[in-house]
This record gives sequence, structure tokens and C-alpha cells, in this order.
Amino acid sequence: MFSNFTVDWKESLLILLGLAVIVLLFYVFNRKSIAKENETRKLLKERMQQPYSEPQIQEVARKSTPQIVQAYERLIILMERIDLQKLVVRVAPISTLKQDYASFLIQNIDQEYDFNISQQLYVSEEAWALIATAKQTIIQQILKTSLKEEVINADDLQRNLLQNKEVNSVTDLAKNRLKQEFKSLV
Repeated sequence: MFSNFTVDWKESLLILLGLAVIVLLFYVFNRKSIAKENETRKLLKERMQQPYSEPQIQEVARKSTPQIVQAYERLIILMERIDLQKLVVRVAPISTLKQDYASFLIQNIDQEYDFNISQQLYVSEEAWALIATAKQTIIQQILKTSLKEEVINADDLQRNLLQNKEVNSVTDLAKNRLKQEFKSLV
């Protein structure tokens, strides 16, 4: 099958040289963006290693604007709206199937979160991480409760979720952090 196959070393070297030139040109044209990306990674690493300190919060306080105040207000409202107890009371089952109700609750949480996602620009990374954690914890609790054997339909799911009190601690933690940061702004 390969008996007639001969290797032309000149062609192979030309192909190899062509690939080397392409790689070199790619590096030459993209070295600025590669350097910028490396610098961004370094800054991100440094920022992740440094805890959010009180002087940094006070620095934000000197630059307080109405948009920042509004961001804190909106994020507190977000935590209130995705609070499991309040969400379940506000959002009624759309069918008798527990899967439909669980999906509908999660969809409401995602919409609330997506509507407020730009507010992360105005709060600390720690506060935003707590908000994202609260969202995920509530979604996990909805899914975990919907998988229980005693939960047969949407009404049972709603009842079980109303009885659950453990998720509120996450939303309360996020609200407390937001309030703490906000007090340092005022």
C-alpha cells in the first residue's frame, strides 16, 4: 500500500518552515495581547490572595455615588425576592407536576439574578460571591426537596419548601455583608 510512497525531504522542510513562519507571525502579531493577558492573570492572582480590607472599603466610601447606593438597594431586594420562603409564597405552582414547579421556581431565581448581574460592579467581590452562593444554595435546596420520595406533586413541594428554614441563613449572610459594606459608604 505504501510501497510507492516516497518522502521528498525538500517538500517536508518547506512545510515545516511554513508552519514555523506561521507560528512566529502569530506570536509577533499577538504578543501585546498575550502580554496583557499575562498581566491580567498576575493582577487577578494578587487580588485573590489579598483579603478585602477595611481601607479598601473606605476607599469606595470616598467615591460613593447614587448608582452605588442604588446597587446595594437592588441587591438587598434581590436577596429578598429569591429568599426561598418568600419566593414560594409569591410563585404559585403552574401545574400539578413537582418538576414543573421546581423548574418554574429556578427560572424565577435565574431571572431575578440575571436582571441584577450588572450590580456586581458596585460591590466587593466577597459580597457578590455571597450573592452567587445564596442563589446556588437555594436552587440546590429546591432540587433536593423535589427529589424526596414524600414529595409527590407541586403542592407537596411547595409545602416542604415553606417548612425549610436552613436556606435563609445564606440569604441573611449575603444581606448582612451588603448592609455592612453599605454602612461603610455612608
